[in-house]
Amino acid sequence: MGADAPGSWQSSDYTAAWAAEDVMAPVLELPRRISAALVADAGIEVRHVVDLGSGPGSYLGYMLEMFPAARGTWVDGSEAMLEMARPALAPIADRITFVVAELEGLGATAIEPADVVVSSRALHHLSPASLATVYGVIAGMLEPGGLVFNLDHVGSPEDHWHSTYRRLREQFVGRRRKRLEAHRQDGPLPPAELHLESMTAAGLLYADVPWRFLMTALLVAQKPELR
Repeated sequence: MGADAPGSWQSSDYTAAWAAEDVMAPVLELPRRISAALVADAGIEVRHVVDLGSGPGSYLGYMLEMFPAARGTWVDGSEAMLEMARPALAPIADRITFVVAELEGLGATAIEPADVVVSSRALHHLSPASLATVYGVIAGMLEPGGLVFNLDHVGSPEDHWHSTYRRLREQFVGRRRKRLEAHRQDGPLPPAELHLESMTAAGLLYADVPWRFLMTALLVAQKPELR
Protein backbone atom coordinates (compact mmCIF):
# COMPACT_ATOMS: atom_id res chain seq x y z
CA MET A 1 0.00 0.00 0.00
CA GLY A 2 1.52 3.30 -1.04
CA ALA A 3 1.98 6.39 1.07
CA ASP A 4 -1.01 8.09 -0.51
CA ALA A 5 -3.29 5.03 -0.60
CA PRO A 6 -6.53 5.13 1.41
CA GLY A 7 -6.16 3.46 4.77
CA SER A 8 -2.37 3.73 4.82
CA TRP A 9 -0.58 4.56 8.07
CA GLN A 10 2.00 6.26 5.87
CA SER A 11 -0.56 8.87 4.82
CA SER A 12 -0.65 12.05 6.91
CA ASP A 13 -4.27 12.62 5.91
CA TYR A 14 -5.30 9.14 7.02
CA THR A 15 -3.48 9.25 10.36
CA ALA A 16 -4.95 12.68 11.09
CA ALA A 17 -8.45 11.43 10.27
CA TRP A 18 -7.93 8.35 12.45
CA ALA A 19 -6.80 10.48 15.40
CA ALA A 20 -9.73 12.87 14.98
CA GLU A 21 -12.18 9.93 15.02
CA ASP A 22 -10.52 7.98 17.86
CA VAL A 23 -13.62 7.36 19.94
CA MET A 24 -11.74 4.81 22.06
CA ALA A 25 -9.22 7.31 23.44
CA PRO A 26 -11.11 8.12 26.70
CA VAL A 27 -11.67 4.41 27.42
CA LEU A 28 -7.95 3.69 27.27
CA GLU A 29 -7.08 6.05 30.12
CA LEU A 30 -8.05 3.48 32.77
CA PRO A 31 -5.97 0.55 31.44
CA ARG A 32 -2.98 2.87 31.08
CA ARG A 33 -3.41 3.83 34.74
CA ILE A 34 -3.66 0.15 35.66
CA SER A 35 -0.42 -0.65 33.84
CA ALA A 36 1.47 2.14 35.61
CA ALA A 37 0.05 1.00 38.95
CA LEU A 38 1.20 -2.58 38.28
CA VAL A 39 4.70 -1.33 37.50
CA ALA A 40 4.82 0.75 40.67
CA ASP A 41 3.49 -2.13 42.75
CA ALA A 42 6.16 -4.47 41.34
CA GLY A 43 8.83 -2.14 42.70
CA ILE A 44 10.65 -1.95 39.36
CA GLU A 45 13.22 0.78 38.87
CA VAL A 46 11.96 2.25 35.62
CA ARG A 47 14.89 3.65 33.68
CA HIS A 48 13.74 2.95 30.12
CA VAL A 49 10.27 2.53 28.60
CA VAL A 50 9.81 1.32 25.02
CA ASP A 51 6.54 1.89 23.17
CA LEU A 52 6.09 -0.38 20.13
CA GLY A 53 3.70 0.86 17.45
CA SER A 54 3.56 4.05 19.46
CA GLY A 55 1.54 6.14 16.99
CA PRO A 56 0.80 9.54 18.54
CA GLY A 57 2.70 8.48 21.66
CA SER A 58 -0.12 8.60 24.21
CA TYR A 59 0.96 5.47 26.11
CA LEU A 60 4.62 6.43 26.16
CA GLY A 61 3.82 9.97 27.25
CA TYR A 62 1.69 8.71 30.13
CA MET A 63 4.31 6.24 31.35
CA LEU A 64 7.03 8.87 31.27
CA GLU A 65 4.75 11.21 33.21
CA MET A 66 4.24 8.53 35.85
CA PHE A 67 7.95 7.67 35.99
CA PRO A 68 9.75 11.01 35.61
CA ALA A 69 13.23 9.52 36.03
CA ALA A 70 12.76 7.26 33.00
CA ARG A 71 13.61 7.88 29.39
CA GLY A 72 11.61 6.47 26.51
CA THR A 73 11.92 5.07 23.03
CA TRP A 74 9.13 5.69 20.53
CA VAL A 75 8.96 3.00 17.82
CA ASP A 76 6.61 3.00 14.85
CA GLY A 77 6.81 2.18 11.16
CA SER A 78 4.92 5.30 10.10
CA GLU A 79 6.60 8.61 9.28
CA ALA A 80 3.13 10.17 9.34
CA MET A 81 2.66 9.02 12.93
CA LEU A 82 6.08 10.47 13.77
CA GLU A 83 4.87 13.84 12.49
CA MET A 84 1.92 13.57 14.87
CA ALA A 85 3.92 12.30 17.84
CA ARG A 86 6.67 14.92 17.85
CA PRO A 87 4.47 17.89 18.78
CA ALA A 88 2.38 15.79 21.19
CA LEU A 89 5.53 14.69 23.04
CA ALA A 90 7.42 17.97 22.64
CA PRO A 91 7.39 18.84 26.39
CA ILE A 92 9.39 15.66 27.15
CA ALA A 93 11.21 15.27 23.83
CA ASP A 94 14.58 15.50 25.56
CA ARG A 95 13.80 12.16 27.23
CA ILE A 96 12.68 10.34 24.08
CA THR A 97 14.47 8.60 21.21
CA PHE A 98 12.36 8.28 18.06
CA VAL A 99 12.85 5.17 15.91
CA VAL A 100 10.99 4.58 12.65
CA ALA A 101 10.94 0.81 12.11
CA GLU A 102 8.44 -1.91 11.25
CA LEU A 103 7.76 -4.14 14.24
CA GLU A 104 8.11 -7.35 12.23
CA GLY A 105 11.64 -6.43 11.22
CA LEU A 106 12.71 -5.28 14.67
CA GLY A 107 15.39 -7.27 16.45
CA ALA A 108 15.75 -7.49 20.21
CA THR A 109 19.16 -5.79 19.99
CA ALA A 110 17.89 -2.92 17.82
CA ILE A 111 16.58 -1.12 20.91
CA GLU A 112 18.34 -0.66 24.22
CA PRO A 113 17.17 -3.00 27.01
CA ALA A 114 13.96 -1.80 28.64
CA ASP A 115 12.40 -2.14 32.07
CA VAL A 116 8.92 -1.71 30.63
CA VAL A 117 7.63 -2.34 27.10
CA VAL A 118 4.19 -1.09 26.13
CA SER A 119 2.14 -1.27 22.97
CA SER A 120 -1.31 0.05 22.16
CA ARG A 121 -3.60 -1.05 19.34
CA ALA A 122 -0.74 -2.14 17.10
CA LEU A 123 0.02 -5.84 17.49
CA HIS A 124 -3.47 -6.95 16.43
CA HIS A 125 -2.44 -6.07 12.88
CA LEU A 126 0.03 -8.96 12.87
CA SER A 127 -0.45 -12.55 11.80
CA PRO A 128 -0.20 -15.19 14.57
CA ALA A 129 3.31 -16.11 13.42
CA SER A 130 4.47 -12.48 13.39
CA LEU A 131 2.80 -11.89 16.75
CA ALA A 132 4.77 -14.76 18.28
CA THR A 133 7.97 -13.38 16.75
CA VAL A 134 7.36 -9.91 18.18
CA TYR A 135 6.69 -11.28 21.66
CA GLY A 136 10.01 -13.12 21.36
CA VAL A 137 11.70 -9.84 20.49
CA ILE A 138 10.02 -8.15 23.46
CA ALA A 139 11.20 -10.92 25.78
CA GLY A 140 14.75 -10.40 24.53
CA MET A 141 14.45 -6.64 24.94
CA LEU A 142 13.20 -6.68 28.53
CA GLU A 143 15.50 -6.49 31.51
CA PRO A 144 15.08 -9.35 34.03
CA GLY A 145 11.93 -8.65 36.04
CA GLY A 146 10.68 -6.22 33.41
CA LEU A 147 7.03 -5.97 32.39
CA VAL A 148 5.28 -5.89 29.03
CA PHE A 149 1.81 -4.43 28.53
CA ASN A 150 -0.16 -4.81 25.32
CA LEU A 151 -3.33 -2.70 25.21
CA ASP A 152 -4.95 -4.09 22.10
CA HIS A 153 -8.05 -5.14 20.24
CA VAL A 154 -8.66 -8.85 20.68
CA GLY A 155 -10.91 -11.40 19.04
CA SER A 156 -13.23 -13.92 20.61
CA PRO A 157 -13.03 -17.70 20.35
CA GLU A 158 -14.26 -18.60 16.86
CA ASP A 159 -15.26 -14.91 16.55
CA HIS A 160 -18.61 -15.77 18.18
CA TRP A 161 -18.98 -12.44 20.01
CA HIS A 162 -17.00 -10.20 17.65
CA SER A 163 -19.86 -8.60 15.72
CA THR A 164 -21.90 -8.21 18.90
CA TYR A 165 -19.04 -6.49 20.76
CA ARG A 166 -18.38 -4.19 17.82
CA ARG A 167 -22.07 -3.25 17.62
CA LEU A 168 -22.46 -2.69 21.37
CA ARG A 169 -19.29 -0.64 21.63
CA GLU A 170 -21.02 2.33 20.04
CA GLN A 171 -23.42 2.49 23.01
CA PHE A 172 -20.46 3.25 25.29
CA VAL A 173 -18.00 5.22 23.14
CA GLY A 174 -20.19 6.76 20.46
CA ARG A 175 -19.99 6.50 16.69
CA ARG A 176 -17.34 7.98 14.46
CA ARG A 177 -18.58 11.03 12.64
CA LYS A 178 -16.81 9.95 9.45
CA ARG A 179 -16.23 6.45 8.13
CA LEU A 180 -12.54 5.62 7.77
CA GLU A 181 -11.07 3.52 5.01
CA ALA A 182 -10.04 0.09 6.25
CA HIS A 183 -6.36 -0.22 7.12
CA ARG A 184 -4.05 -3.19 7.19
CA GLN A 185 -5.26 -6.30 8.99
CA ASP A 186 -3.53 -9.62 8.34
CA GLY A 187 -6.49 -11.69 9.50
CA PRO A 188 -9.09 -12.05 12.25
CA LEU A 189 -8.25 -10.34 15.52
CA PRO A 190 -6.06 -12.66 17.62
CA PRO A 191 -8.02 -13.72 20.72
CA ALA A 192 -6.62 -12.81 24.12
CA GLU A 193 -5.73 -16.46 24.66
CA LEU A 194 -3.38 -16.40 21.66
CA HIS A 195 -1.57 -13.36 23.08
CA LEU A 196 -1.18 -15.10 26.44
CA GLU A 197 0.06 -18.30 24.80
CA SER A 198 2.56 -16.35 22.69
CA MET A 199 3.83 -14.45 25.72
CA THR A 200 4.34 -17.70 27.61
CA ALA A 201 6.00 -19.38 24.62
CA ALA A 202 8.44 -16.45 24.49
CA GLY A 203 9.54 -17.26 28.05
CA LEU A 204 7.50 -14.60 29.81
CA LEU A 205 5.73 -15.36 33.08
CA TYR A 206 2.32 -14.67 34.64
CA ALA A 207 0.61 -13.73 31.35
CA ASP A 208 -2.79 -12.33 32.25
CA VAL A 209 -5.62 -9.95 31.33
CA PRO A 210 -6.07 -7.39 34.15
CA TRP A 211 -8.62 -5.35 32.18
CA ARG A 212 -11.00 -5.90 29.29
CA PHE A 213 -13.74 -3.86 27.64
CA LEU A 214 -15.63 -5.85 24.99
CA MET A 215 -13.06 -6.34 22.19
CA THR A 216 -10.20 -4.37 23.77
CA ALA A 217 -7.95 -5.79 26.48
CA LEU A 218 -4.87 -5.04 28.53
CA LEU A 219 -2.47 -7.98 28.53
CA VAL A 220 0.53 -8.21 30.86
CA ALA A 221 3.49 -10.54 31.39
CA GLN A 222 6.83 -10.39 33.19
CA LYS A 223 10.33 -11.49 32.30
CA PRO A 224 11.83 -13.90 34.83
CA GLU A 225 14.28 -12.49 37.36
CA LEU A 226 17.88 -13.66 37.18
CA ARG A 227 18.79 -16.34 39.70
